[in-house]
Amino acid sequence: MTNPKRGELPIVLGAKTYNGRVTIDSVLRIEQACGLSVLKIAQALSEGALTTTQIIAILTPVIRGGGNDVNEKDVGNAIWDCGLADAIKCVGEIVGVILSAGGDEGNDEGVTANP
Repeated sequence: MTNPKRGELPIVLGAKTYNGRVTIDSVLRIEQACGLSVLKIAQALSEGALTTTQIIAILTPVIRGGGNDVNEKDVGNAIWDCGLADAIKCVGEIVGVILSAGGDEGNDEGVTANP
């Protein structure tokens, strides 16, 4: 079971489902590998301008963050097997998690502001 408030999400590439987790480390790795900020990645995604290399660079650290022992080649092969449409959908979900990250960090109590 995944907890979206902790950045956890299923990454479905064809018949294979990975546990994924977005962390600040994975976001930094994604931005560095793509040479783009998260907002620019979101824009490139909406314009259909992400390369396959960038898609792999986005998926790999998130899949690794979920506790999976994979490398870029493994992720590339999974994308090849399932097709780019599944991979692009997963990237969209990851970007959505990144843009909505923060807040209560998965605690049931939520966040309370200091008065």
